[in-house]
Amino acid sequence: MASVENYQQKIPNIRQRCLFNNSFRFRKDPLSLLSSCCQIDSPLIGIDDGFYVVVAPELIELVLHDKHQVFQKSLPDEDRSMVNFASSVMNSSGEDWRRKRKVLKPGFSRDAVAKGVDATIEITQGHLDRWQIEPPYSDIRKSLQRLCFDIGCQFFLKTTLGENEQSAFVILSDLIIAKTRDGIRFPLGPFDRTEARLACARDAAKELAGAALARARQPRQGSDKSVAWHDGFERSFDKASDEDDNWLRDEFCTMILSGLEPMSAGLAWTLHLLTAHPDVLRRVTAEVDALATNGDGPISLDGLPETRAALKEALRLFPPAWLTGRTVFEDTVLGGFLLPKGSALMISPWVNHRSGRYFDLPEDYRPDRWLDGTLEERLPRYAFFPFGGGSRRCIGEHFSMIHMTAILVCILRRFTLKRMPRTKVRPYPALVLRPLGVTLTLTPRAPGAGPDRNFI
Repeated sequence: MASVENYQQKIPNIRQRCLFNNSFRFRKDPLSLLSSCCQIDSPLIGIDDGFYVVVAPELIELVLHDKHQVFQKSLPDEDRSMVNFASSVMNSSGEDWRRKRKVLKPGFSRDAVAKGVDATIEITQGHLDRWQIEPPYSDIRKSLQRLCFDIGCQFFLKTTLGENEQSAFVILSDLIIAKTRDGIRFPLGPFDRTEARLACARDAAKELAGAALARARQPRQGSDKSVAWHDGFERSFDKASDEDDNWLRDEFCTMILSGLEPMSAGLAWTLHLLTAHPDVLRRVTAEVDALATNGDGPISLDGLPETRAALKEALRLFPPAWLTGRTVFEDTVLGGFLLPKGSALMISPWVNHRSGRYFDLPEDYRPDRWLDGTLEERLPRYAFFPFGGGSRRCIGEHFSMIHMTAILVCILRRFTLKRMPRTKVRPYPALVLRPLGVTLTLTPRAPGAGPDRNFI
């Protein structure tokens, strides 16, 4: 690393707007404070002493791809008992993290993900059949959350679970979201009541996950293979040692939560923005109606430019994984600025995704900006990164894009969507950037307008 001596350059700070410091403002309204960063021309921006936002794409790359372990995800003395599913890849580090990610990686290959699309379509159609009989929740995100839970279980275990398991994970997800939001707003002490409820929900989810994994490891009828359909997952289930059982259970829980939260949020934001822009909705609907049957083959993103652009633009404006953090473990220099040991760094797609440096009319929903492919070619690597970056980049990025596209196609071919009058949607920044209040009317389309079961 560069020498830390003789660096006197001052890091530009966001101006305080009230008697309280900017850390208080961040807890109260983090998105507003992050939006202020778009107005400051600096690669690194100070929030308060020891608290900084990394803005420049080249500096984000240095932090996320750091090979010297100067910028690390968590403090070494962090209480692991307070971490949800501490054995999962997401909460692992070092050689342990590399080993686990290597085992999981084959299950998320492009071929493995493509094989799961037909099952996703079938599950989605089943949910949509029920939506026609009984309308979904007034907040569409809640219905999408349950749909994504079933898809995640199918992907991992080649089976869906029951209502009890589904409800347990939804409750757990809601508690995790509430705790992370409250943790941003108010530093929580040892007497936090949410933690007790979260611990109970977490234990219940672990017990249910353990039972589901035990069933998955039993041979299928007429076969000596376990239920898990992907080679990578199957090997991990079948060859895992007793010591790995906790990991597999934690990994299952984490992957299910990672699927049902970001995917349901991304889809809800997309449906909200489409219904707010009828011209875009008409173009996307026309495109999915023209989608040709492709036998048993997977959905082709290349054949759905309008749909892909609509989804990508929604992820630009409202990236579900809106914030990640790193801690500085030794005095260092970043972008010409001295960062003392113990400094906290924030990296947020929200800032760069809404920056006029990279996007024209950055606050507007304009999916057409992605259509000719030139924007992505000229963007710096970390000007658009809805799935994070570095070695810890979301392992399920391709899965999310493919399967969200498939779900979106199914919905648009089955229903005509309209916004409810006086709809007020607001983002809820917590562990995931949830949309609150996406209320839509879904009118079944005329016979023949929707797809056959095997339309892809």
